Amino acid sequence: MKKLAKDHKVHKNSFFLLVTQVLDNLIENPYPRNSRQEPFPKTSKLPEGWTFHKLELKFGQGASGQIRLMYLVNTSKSVIKLVWIYSHKQFTKRPDDKDLRSVIQQILED
Repeated sequence: MKKLAKDHKVHKNSFFLLVTQVLDNLIENPYPRNSRQEPFPKTSKLPEGWTFHKLELKFGQGASGQIRLMYLVNTSKSVIKLVWIYSHKQFTKRPDDKDLRSVIQQILED
């Protein structure tokens, strides 16, 4: 997140505050309008009850000003797990499926 704050030339604290507010809002509504269900990495399957989502945030102008936050939701357990936060500059589409699969596997094992 430090790199994202630096890339967007904003004060680190204001960026962290934005992310904190977004995460707090996800607790109340895990499926806001600016989110969508994301396809799970190929050759993998989420455990029953989990869904994978991507939330798009505007933090600047143009495509490079968009921040994406990927997260997992299990509504039956009332759990939201942050998977990845990145900018369009870092990944034009999304992180590589292999990397996503690895991160998600670690998150679900914890």
